[in-house]
Amino acid sequence: MINKWKSILKIKVKGTLHNVQAKSEKRLVDYRLSNYDVSVIRNTNPEKTKKILFVVERMAKYSGGQTSLLRLGTELSKLGHEVGYTVYKPQTKSDMEECASSNLSGYLGKMYTNKQLPNLKADLVIASSWDTVAFAKKIAGYKMYFIQDYEPYFFSFGELFLMARKTYEQGLHMVSLGAWNKEMIEKNCVPVSPIDWVDFPYESKEYPYHKRNYDSYSGKKEITMAVYLKYYGKRLPNITQYMLKQLKDKFLQEGIKLRVLYYGEDKSFQTVAGENLGMLSKKELLSLYRKADFGMVASMSNVSLVPYEMLATGLPLIEFEDGTFPYFFPKGSAILTSLDFEDLYRKLKESIQNPDLLKQRDGTAREYLSTLSWAKTAKQFEDIINYAAGMEA
Repeated sequence: MINKWKSILKIKVKGTLHNVQAKSEKRLVDYRLSNYDVSVIRNTNPEKTKKILFVVERMAKYSGGQTSLLRLGTELSKLGHEVGYTVYKPQTKSDMEECASSNLSGYLGKMYTNKQLPNLKADLVIASSWDTVAFAKKIAGYKMYFIQDYEPYFFSFGELFLMARKTYEQGLHMVSLGAWNKEMIEKNCVPVSPIDWVDFPYESKEYPYHKRNYDSYSGKKEITMAVYLKYYGKRLPNITQYMLKQLKDKFLQEGIKLRVLYYGEDKSFQTVAGENLGMLSKKELLSLYRKADFGMVASMSNVSLVPYEMLATGLPLIEFEDGTFPYFFPKGSAILTSLDFEDLYRKLKESIQNPDLLKQRDGTAREYLSTLSWAKTAKQFEDIINYAAGMEA
Protein backbone atom coordinates (compact mmCIF):
# COMPACT_ATOMS: atom_id res chain seq x y z
CA MET A 1 0.00 0.00 0.00
CA ILE A 2 2.84 2.38 0.89
CA ASN A 3 4.53 1.70 -2.44
CA LYS A 4 1.24 2.34 -4.23
CA TRP A 5 0.85 5.75 -2.58
CA LYS A 6 4.49 6.58 -3.34
CA SER A 7 3.86 5.75 -6.98
CA ILE A 8 0.73 7.93 -7.07
CA LEU A 9 2.55 10.81 -5.38
CA LYS A 10 5.46 10.51 -7.81
CA ILE A 11 3.08 10.70 -10.78
CA LYS A 12 1.32 13.77 -9.33
CA VAL A 13 4.60 15.56 -8.61
CA LYS A 14 5.82 14.76 -12.11
CA GLY A 15 2.54 15.99 -13.58
CA THR A 16 2.72 19.24 -11.60
CA LEU A 17 6.31 19.80 -12.71
CA HIS A 18 5.41 19.16 -16.35
CA ASN A 19 2.48 21.56 -16.08
CA VAL A 20 4.71 24.36 -14.74
CA GLN A 21 7.30 23.71 -17.45
CA ALA A 22 4.63 23.53 -20.16
CA LYS A 23 3.08 26.86 -19.11
CA SER A 24 6.47 28.57 -19.15
CA GLU A 25 7.32 27.06 -22.53
CA LYS A 26 3.91 27.97 -23.93
CA ARG A 27 4.30 31.62 -22.96
CA LEU A 28 7.65 31.77 -24.71
CA VAL A 29 6.50 29.93 -27.84
CA ASP A 30 3.27 31.96 -28.04
CA TYR A 31 5.28 35.18 -27.85
CA ARG A 32 7.66 34.04 -30.57
CA LEU A 33 4.75 32.85 -32.73
CA SER A 34 3.04 36.24 -32.42
CA ASN A 35 5.99 37.80 -34.27
CA TYR A 36 6.78 34.87 -36.57
CA ASP A 37 6.33 34.83 -40.34
CA VAL A 38 6.56 31.48 -42.13
CA SER A 39 6.46 32.96 -45.64
CA VAL A 40 9.25 32.46 -48.16
CA ILE A 41 10.12 35.77 -49.82
CA ARG A 42 11.12 36.48 -53.40
CA ASN A 43 14.17 38.71 -53.18
CA THR A 44 14.79 41.20 -55.97
CA ASN A 45 18.45 42.07 -56.42
CA PRO A 46 19.26 45.57 -55.15
CA GLU A 47 19.97 48.41 -57.54
CA LYS A 48 22.16 50.11 -54.93
CA THR A 49 24.01 49.10 -51.76
CA LYS A 50 24.44 52.56 -50.25
CA LYS A 51 21.98 52.38 -47.36
CA ILE A 52 22.29 49.40 -45.00
CA LEU A 53 19.97 48.68 -42.06
CA PHE A 54 20.63 46.01 -39.41
CA VAL A 55 17.67 44.68 -37.41
CA VAL A 56 18.25 43.52 -33.81
CA GLU A 57 15.98 42.52 -30.92
CA ARG A 58 17.27 45.34 -28.71
CA MET A 59 20.64 46.86 -27.98
CA ALA A 60 22.23 45.21 -24.96
CA LYS A 61 25.44 45.67 -23.01
CA TYR A 62 28.10 42.95 -22.78
CA SER A 63 26.95 41.35 -26.02
CA GLY A 64 29.65 39.75 -28.13
CA GLY A 65 27.23 39.25 -31.00
CA GLN A 66 26.23 42.90 -31.08
CA THR A 67 29.86 43.94 -30.78
CA SER A 68 30.58 41.99 -33.96
CA LEU A 69 27.55 43.54 -35.64
CA LEU A 70 28.69 47.03 -34.66
CA ARG A 71 32.20 46.34 -35.90
CA LEU A 72 30.88 45.18 -39.26
CA GLY A 73 28.59 48.21 -39.49
CA THR A 74 31.40 50.56 -38.53
CA GLU A 75 33.77 49.17 -41.14
CA LEU A 76 31.04 49.31 -43.79
CA SER A 77 30.50 52.96 -42.82
CA LYS A 78 34.19 53.60 -43.42
CA LEU A 79 33.75 52.10 -46.89
CA GLY A 80 31.13 54.75 -47.65
CA HIS A 81 27.86 53.04 -46.75
CA GLU A 82 25.10 54.69 -44.71
CA VAL A 83 24.58 52.24 -41.85
CA GLY A 84 21.69 52.10 -39.41
CA TYR A 85 20.57 49.83 -36.58
CA THR A 86 16.95 49.31 -35.55
CA VAL A 87 15.27 47.34 -32.76
CA TYR A 88 11.88 45.67 -32.63
CA LYS A 89 11.51 45.81 -28.85
CA PRO A 90 10.75 49.08 -27.02
CA GLN A 91 13.95 51.01 -26.31
CA THR A 92 14.85 54.68 -26.31
CA LYS A 93 17.43 56.01 -28.73
CA SER A 94 19.64 57.20 -25.86
CA ASP A 95 19.59 53.75 -24.27
CA MET A 96 20.40 52.14 -27.62
CA GLU A 97 23.36 54.47 -28.07
CA GLU A 98 24.60 53.87 -24.52
CA CYS A 99 24.44 50.08 -24.94
CA ALA A 100 26.12 50.24 -28.34
CA SER A 101 28.92 52.43 -26.98
CA SER A 102 29.54 50.01 -24.12
CA ASN A 103 30.11 47.26 -26.69
CA LEU A 104 32.09 49.36 -29.15
CA SER A 105 33.29 52.83 -28.28
CA GLY A 106 33.28 55.08 -31.32
CA TYR A 107 30.98 52.87 -33.39
CA LEU A 108 29.62 54.37 -36.62
CA GLY A 109 25.99 54.29 -37.71
CA LYS A 110 22.61 55.69 -36.70
CA MET A 111 20.13 54.23 -34.19
CA TYR A 112 16.41 53.86 -34.96
CA THR A 113 13.88 52.91 -32.28
CA ASN A 114 11.04 50.42 -32.64
CA LYS A 115 8.63 53.34 -33.07
CA GLN A 116 10.47 54.30 -36.26
CA LEU A 117 10.56 50.72 -37.53
CA PRO A 118 7.32 50.79 -39.62
CA ASN A 119 8.55 53.72 -41.73
CA LEU A 120 12.10 52.57 -42.36
CA LYS A 121 13.52 51.46 -45.69
CA ALA A 122 16.99 50.74 -47.01
CA ASP A 123 18.83 49.31 -49.98
CA LEU A 124 19.84 46.34 -47.81
CA VAL A 125 17.85 45.15 -44.78
CA ILE A 126 19.83 42.68 -42.69
CA ALA A 127 18.33 40.39 -40.03
CA SER A 128 20.83 39.60 -37.26
CA SER A 129 19.15 36.65 -35.51
CA TRP A 130 16.32 34.20 -36.16
CA ASP A 131 13.73 36.28 -34.28
CA THR A 132 14.51 39.40 -36.33
CA VAL A 133 13.83 37.75 -39.70
CA ALA A 134 10.07 38.42 -39.63
CA PHE A 135 10.68 42.11 -38.92
CA ALA A 136 13.33 42.42 -41.64
CA LYS A 137 10.88 40.95 -44.16
CA LYS A 138 8.48 43.86 -43.59
CA ILE A 139 11.04 46.56 -44.37
CA ALA A 140 11.47 47.72 -47.95
CA GLY A 141 14.83 46.65 -49.38
CA TYR A 142 16.91 43.64 -50.38
CA LYS A 143 16.56 41.12 -47.55
CA MET A 144 19.71 39.65 -46.03
CA TYR A 145 20.55 37.58 -42.95
CA PHE A 146 23.85 37.98 -41.07
CA ILE A 147 24.37 34.65 -39.31
CA GLN A 148 26.71 34.55 -36.33
CA ASP A 149 25.70 31.13 -35.03
CA TYR A 150 23.55 28.12 -35.89
CA GLU A 151 20.72 29.24 -33.63
CA PRO A 152 18.58 26.07 -33.52
CA TYR A 153 21.31 24.78 -31.18
CA PHE A 154 20.27 27.44 -28.68
CA PHE A 155 17.20 25.31 -27.90
CA SER A 156 16.39 21.73 -27.03
CA PHE A 157 14.87 19.83 -29.94
CA GLY A 158 11.30 21.05 -30.26
CA GLU A 159 9.19 24.01 -31.32
CA LEU A 160 11.70 26.86 -30.96
CA PHE A 161 14.41 24.68 -32.50
CA LEU A 162 12.20 24.17 -35.56
CA MET A 163 11.16 27.83 -35.78
CA ALA A 164 14.78 28.98 -35.70
CA ARG A 165 15.84 26.41 -38.30
CA LYS A 166 13.06 27.33 -40.73
CA THR A 167 14.29 30.94 -40.95
CA TYR A 168 17.21 29.65 -43.04
CA GLU A 169 14.69 28.49 -45.64
CA GLN A 170 12.73 31.74 -46.07
CA GLY A 171 14.53 33.29 -49.01
CA LEU A 172 16.85 35.84 -47.40
CA HIS A 173 20.37 36.18 -48.81
CA MET A 174 22.48 34.70 -46.01
CA VAL A 175 26.01 35.66 -45.04
CA SER A 176 27.68 33.54 -42.37
CA LEU A 177 30.38 34.78 -40.01
CA GLY A 178 32.80 31.95 -40.66
CA ALA A 179 32.11 28.92 -42.83
CA TRP A 180 30.82 26.64 -40.05
CA ASN A 181 27.29 28.10 -39.98
CA LYS A 182 27.07 27.77 -43.76
CA GLU A 183 28.02 24.11 -43.54
CA MET A 184 25.44 23.45 -40.80
CA ILE A 185 22.66 25.14 -42.79
CA GLU A 186 23.49 23.25 -45.97
CA LYS A 187 23.62 20.00 -44.02
CA ASN A 188 20.44 20.41 -41.95
CA CYS A 189 18.19 22.74 -43.96
CA VAL A 190 16.85 23.25 -47.48
CA PRO A 191 17.96 26.81 -48.31
CA VAL A 192 16.31 28.43 -51.33
CA SER A 193 18.55 31.50 -51.45
CA PRO A 194 22.28 32.29 -51.65
CA ILE A 195 24.46 31.61 -48.62
CA ASP A 196 27.92 33.16 -48.53
CA TRP A 197 30.47 33.50 -45.75
CA VAL A 198 33.10 35.93 -44.53
CA ASP A 199 36.11 35.43 -42.27
CA PHE A 200 35.55 35.46 -38.51
CA PRO A 201 37.92 38.27 -37.43
CA TYR A 202 38.86 40.01 -34.19
CA GLU A 203 40.07 43.47 -33.18
CA SER A 204 43.80 43.36 -32.46
CA LYS A 205 44.01 46.93 -31.12
CA GLU A 206 41.85 46.18 -28.07
CA TYR A 207 43.72 43.03 -27.04
CA PRO A 208 47.43 43.70 -27.68
CA TYR A 209 50.00 40.98 -27.25
CA HIS A 210 51.39 40.55 -23.74
CA LYS A 211 54.80 38.86 -23.63
CA ARG A 212 54.85 36.08 -21.05
CA ASN A 213 57.59 34.08 -19.41
CA TYR A 214 56.44 30.60 -20.37
CA ASP A 215 59.69 29.20 -18.95
CA SER A 216 58.51 30.16 -15.45
CA TYR A 217 55.39 27.98 -15.62
CA SER A 218 57.18 24.81 -14.50
CA GLY A 219 58.14 26.40 -11.18
CA LYS A 220 54.75 27.93 -10.33
CA LYS A 221 52.98 26.84 -7.15
CA GLU A 222 49.83 28.69 -8.16
CA ILE A 223 48.27 28.50 -11.63
CA THR A 224 45.59 31.06 -12.52
CA MET A 225 42.99 30.10 -15.09
CA ALA A 226 40.52 32.52 -16.73
CA VAL A 227 37.40 30.55 -17.70
CA TYR A 228 34.63 31.90 -19.92
CA LEU A 229 31.43 30.48 -18.46
CA LYS A 230 27.83 30.92 -19.62
CA TYR A 231 24.74 29.06 -18.43
CA TYR A 232 23.88 28.03 -22.01
CA GLY A 233 24.33 24.33 -22.64
CA LYS A 234 26.45 25.04 -25.71
CA ARG A 235 29.09 26.45 -23.33
CA LEU A 236 29.22 23.23 -21.26
CA PRO A 237 28.81 25.06 -17.92
CA ASN A 238 28.33 21.96 -15.76
CA ILE A 239 30.89 19.76 -17.50
CA THR A 240 33.47 22.55 -17.35
CA GLN A 241 32.96 23.15 -13.63
CA TYR A 242 32.99 19.42 -12.86
CA MET A 243 36.26 18.94 -14.74
CA LEU A 244 37.88 21.93 -13.06
CA LYS A 245 36.83 20.72 -9.60
CA GLN A 246 38.53 17.38 -10.27
CA LEU A 247 41.53 19.12 -11.80
CA LYS A 248 41.86 21.45 -8.84
CA ASP A 249 41.86 18.55 -6.38
CA LYS A 250 44.41 16.66 -8.48
CA PHE A 251 46.85 19.58 -8.61
CA LEU A 252 46.39 20.26 -4.90
CA GLN A 253 47.69 16.78 -4.16
CA GLU A 254 50.92 17.85 -5.85
CA GLY A 255 51.17 21.08 -3.89
CA ILE A 256 49.93 23.28 -6.73
CA LYS A 257 47.00 25.64 -6.23
CA LEU A 258 44.72 26.03 -9.24
CA ARG A 259 42.98 29.40 -9.03
CA VAL A 260 39.92 29.42 -11.28
CA LEU A 261 38.40 32.78 -12.25
CA TYR A 262 35.08 32.49 -14.08
CA TYR A 263 33.52 35.35 -16.03
CA GLY A 264 30.74 35.90 -18.56
CA GLU A 265 27.66 35.61 -16.34
CA ASP A 266 26.22 37.93 -13.70
CA LYS A 267 27.89 37.73 -10.30
CA SER A 268 24.74 36.15 -8.89
CA PHE A 269 25.45 33.04 -11.00
CA GLN A 270 26.72 30.41 -8.57
CA THR A 271 29.83 28.47 -9.53
CA VAL A 272 31.95 25.68 -8.06
CA ALA A 273 35.72 25.29 -7.88
CA GLY A 274 36.34 28.96 -8.52
CA GLU A 275 35.36 32.61 -8.15
CA ASN A 276 32.78 34.25 -10.43
CA LEU A 277 34.03 37.70 -11.46
CA GLY A 278 30.79 38.49 -13.30
CA MET A 279 30.42 40.33 -16.59
CA LEU A 280 33.58 42.27 -17.36
CA SER A 281 34.37 45.38 -19.37
CA LYS A 282 37.03 45.28 -22.10
CA LYS A 283 39.51 46.91 -19.74
CA GLU A 284 38.78 44.32 -17.05
CA LEU A 285 39.05 41.49 -19.58
CA LEU A 286 42.45 42.65 -20.75
CA SER A 287 43.64 42.84 -17.14
CA LEU A 288 42.33 39.31 -16.47
CA TYR A 289 43.99 37.87 -19.58
CA ARG A 290 47.31 39.42 -18.60
CA LYS A 291 47.36 38.05 -15.07
CA ALA A 292 46.07 34.58 -15.97
CA ASP A 293 48.35 31.68 -16.92
CA PHE A 294 45.76 29.82 -19.00
CA GLY A 295 42.39 30.58 -20.55
CA MET A 296 39.55 28.12 -21.09
CA VAL A 297 36.54 28.29 -23.41
CA ALA A 298 33.95 25.75 -24.57
CA SER A 299 33.08 26.58 -28.20
CA MET A 300 30.49 23.93 -29.04
CA SER A 301 28.61 25.93 -31.70
CA ASN A 302 30.05 28.76 -33.80
CA VAL A 303 33.23 30.05 -32.21
CA SER A 304 32.99 33.32 -30.27
CA LEU A 305 35.38 36.26 -29.99
CA VAL A 306 36.72 35.02 -26.64
CA PRO A 307 39.33 32.50 -27.87
CA TYR A 308 40.57 35.09 -30.37
CA GLU A 309 40.97 37.64 -27.59
CA MET A 310 42.78 35.24 -25.28
CA LEU A 311 45.20 34.04 -27.95
CA ALA A 312 45.82 37.60 -29.14
CA THR A 313 47.16 38.50 -25.69
CA GLY A 314 49.42 35.45 -25.65
CA LEU A 315 47.27 33.59 -23.13
CA PRO A 316 47.61 29.82 -23.62
CA LEU A 317 44.16 28.47 -24.46
CA ILE A 318 42.27 25.32 -23.51
CA GLU A 319 39.39 24.33 -25.81
CA PHE A 320 37.33 21.17 -26.30
CA GLU A 321 38.26 18.79 -29.10
CA ASP A 322 34.55 18.07 -29.74
CA GLY A 323 33.79 21.75 -30.34
CA THR A 324 34.27 24.03 -33.34
CA PHE A 325 37.65 25.54 -32.41
CA PRO A 326 39.58 23.14 -34.71
CA TYR A 327 37.31 24.27 -37.55
CA PHE A 328 38.56 27.87 -37.26
CA PHE A 329 42.15 27.64 -36.02
CA PRO A 330 45.13 25.71 -37.38
CA LYS A 331 46.28 22.58 -35.60
CA GLY A 332 48.57 23.29 -32.68
CA SER A 333 47.02 26.63 -31.66
CA ALA A 334 45.65 25.47 -28.30
CA ILE A 335 45.33 22.59 -25.85
CA LEU A 336 42.38 20.47 -26.99
CA THR A 337 40.82 18.37 -24.25
CA SER A 338 38.23 15.63 -24.24
CA LEU A 339 35.47 15.53 -21.62
CA ASP A 340 37.76 13.49 -19.36
CA PHE A 341 39.43 15.60 -16.68
CA GLU A 342 42.34 13.15 -16.62
CA ASP A 343 42.99 14.01 -20.27
CA LEU A 344 42.94 17.71 -19.40
CA TYR A 345 45.25 17.08 -16.45
CA ARG A 346 47.80 15.22 -18.59
CA LYS A 347 47.82 17.85 -21.34
CA LEU A 348 47.97 20.77 -18.92
CA LYS A 349 50.76 19.14 -16.94
CA GLU A 350 52.68 18.45 -20.14
CA SER A 351 52.35 22.09 -21.19
CA ILE A 352 53.49 23.40 -17.81
CA GLN A 353 56.56 21.18 -17.84
CA ASN A 354 57.42 21.85 -21.50
CA PRO A 355 57.43 25.61 -22.17
CA ASP A 356 58.45 25.01 -25.78
CA LEU A 357 54.94 23.62 -26.37
CA LEU A 358 53.45 26.87 -25.11
CA LYS A 359 55.79 28.90 -27.31
CA GLN A 360 54.97 26.82 -30.39
CA ARG A 361 51.21 27.16 -29.86
CA ASP A 362 51.59 30.89 -29.29
CA GLY A 363 53.52 31.27 -32.54
CA THR A 364 50.99 29.22 -34.53
CA ALA A 365 48.03 31.18 -33.17
CA ARG A 366 49.66 34.59 -33.68
CA GLU A 367 50.60 33.79 -37.27
CA TYR A 368 46.98 32.90 -38.05
CA LEU A 369 45.55 35.90 -36.18
CA SER A 370 47.79 38.23 -38.19
CA THR A 371 45.76 37.33 -41.31
CA LEU A 372 42.48 38.58 -39.80
CA SER A 373 40.88 42.01 -39.40
CA TRP A 374 37.40 43.52 -39.36
CA ALA A 375 38.40 45.77 -42.25
CA LYS A 376 39.17 42.68 -44.34
CA THR A 377 35.91 40.98 -43.34
CA ALA A 378 33.88 44.11 -44.13
CA LYS A 379 35.49 44.26 -47.58
CA GLN A 380 34.50 40.62 -48.13
CA PHE A 381 30.96 41.52 -47.11
CA GLU A 382 30.96 44.51 -49.45
CA ASP A 383 32.13 42.30 -52.32
CA ILE A 384 29.18 39.98 -51.66
CA ILE A 385 26.57 42.75 -51.69
CA ASN A 386 28.14 44.39 -54.73
CA TYR A 387 27.93 41.09 -56.58
CA ALA A 388 24.26 40.78 -55.60
CA ALA A 389 23.69 44.24 -57.05
CA GLY A 390 25.51 43.34 -60.25
CA MET A 391 28.47 45.57 -59.47
CA GLU A 392 32.10 44.61 -59.89
CA ALA A 393 33.72 43.49 -56.64
